[in-house]
Amino acid sequence: MVLSLFSLTDHFDQSSRIAVREDEVVSGWSVGLVLFGICLTLPTLYTGAITSKNLGFTGAVVAILLASLVLALMSVPAAIVGAQTRLSSYLIYRFVFGRKGSGFVNMLLGLTLLGWFAVTAGFFGETLHMAIQEFFGTSPPVWLLTLMSSTLIIITTIFGFKAIDRLALIAVPILILFLIYVCNLSLDGIAFSALLEIKGANPEYFTTAVSTTIGSLIVGVVLMPDFSRYARTAKDSITASLLGNGLGNSFSMMISIIPAMVTGLLEPMAYMIALGLVLSALMILIFATWTTNSANLYSTTLAMGVVKTKIPEWKIAITSGIFGTILAMAGITEYFIEFLEWLAVIVPPVAGVYLTDYFLLKQKDYSLSLHNSLPEYDFAALLAWLLGTLISVIAFLMEFSITRIPSLDAFFITIPIYLVCRKVWPTKLSRGKD
Repeated sequence: MVLSLFSLTDHFDQSSRIAVREDEVVSGWSVGLVLFGICLTLPTLYTGAITSKNLGFTGAVVAILLASLVLALMSVPAAIVGAQTRLSSYLIYRFVFGRKGSGFVNMLLGLTLLGWFAVTAGFFGETLHMAIQEFFGTSPPVWLLTLMSSTLIIITTIFGFKAIDRLALIAVPILILFLIYVCNLSLDGIAFSALLEIKGANPEYFTTAVSTTIGSLIVGVVLMPDFSRYARTAKDSITASLLGNGLGNSFSMMISIIPAMVTGLLEPMAYMIALGLVLSALMILIFATWTTNSANLYSTTLAMGVVKTKIPEWKIAITSGIFGTILAMAGITEYFIEFLEWLAVIVPPVAGVYLTDYFLLKQKDYSLSLHNSLPEYDFAALLAWLLGTLISVIAFLMEFSITRIPSLDAFFITIPIYLVCRKVWPTKLSRGKD
């Protein structure tokens, strides 16, 4: 059985509000391949390229591998929660933060996902502009191309996501092979040892590189239960984490290093044009970005839909898509690195709370039969989340770090805070017998 993004979300129905049935589960490799495909985006390729510009080949590889290892290890416990409870992240947050309290968490995640939609839409418009300019010598402005392409993505998300997503199952392997070909082509006539001698422009960028790489996938780590709930066993969920957030992320970033360093260009479309790959690159990048950004908008809609339950999800999708498009047209890609740095700080406290609740305290029963008995607000979880985020933000602004990786600081700071808060406000729903 092949798992697609569509089977994980079931196109605007109640799949995020019910437990996955045993006849719906698949292997860890299937889930991992989906996560691998999600990593193959224009922003990810760009992040790898800018990392190599600042750190050189060796420094970039070390930074990417370290960040990918951190992402994989952080996603493993989150994946296990999904595999054992069979619940989406949206439901898990309700058990941890309360029926209404979880709305604040979902709103935060919805806004970050919307930011990803806007960033990807911005890169998409720039990619189209470069390709059309290369073909015809002139091109419509970037903002108009962004508007047109985002409109198609919004329509796709509402009406045609199922069809285009299934085609993505074919496109992802093709994209992987194509990127390997681009990498090999860029090395034609160039000794690999020559790349190792190229020094980065800013060796002090290492910490920022690790943070931005983690920030690029940290939302996916926190939302890991949405995918891992389809894994057959906890072991399968670990396989999915290592394949997707580990290997997938490192491959997606490192595959962009060589062509970027050889050509001196950061944008994927730009260095593919320099290598003589225009039409084929355009077709593949368009399709990969189209499917990925449809998934971004879909996830945004699910997160917002849990908060705004009385508003039809198709209206949320349109509204979110319009707002994200406006951000893209306004030039959000200019603040891409800053966006990733902030994600690496404000998102990990969410994982710190719900993973501590599940693995360390082991007090709550995550049974849907108890869903209506949940308190509206879990003050211990909410206070720990807010304090963990506040302290992490202050530390980030003051450039203070214990681990030198802000996302890890944010994660570990939240754990003891939550344990103390739980002592003050004991949980009301105990976990039943296994």
